[in-house]
Amino acid sequence: NLDKLKILQDQFDCSMKLLEKNIAESVTNKQKLEYLKKDLFEANQKFIEAEKYLEDLKIKLQNASL
Repeated sequence: NLDKLKILQDQFDCSMKLLEKNIAESVTNKQKLEYLKKDLFEANQKFIEAEKYLEDLKIKLQNASL
């Protein structure tokens, strides 16, 4: 019985370590996703600004050629 109890304890400890590792990875992945989300939002804002600038430039060029 003591051997079975020791085996169960070892299995439980192993399961807990695996669970802790998975939770830590999950938290890290969530943080990485948040950083990526922020970076993508900033990149999108810059893209929108560049689009507006190019549109304004296009209009200026069209007006200059008239």
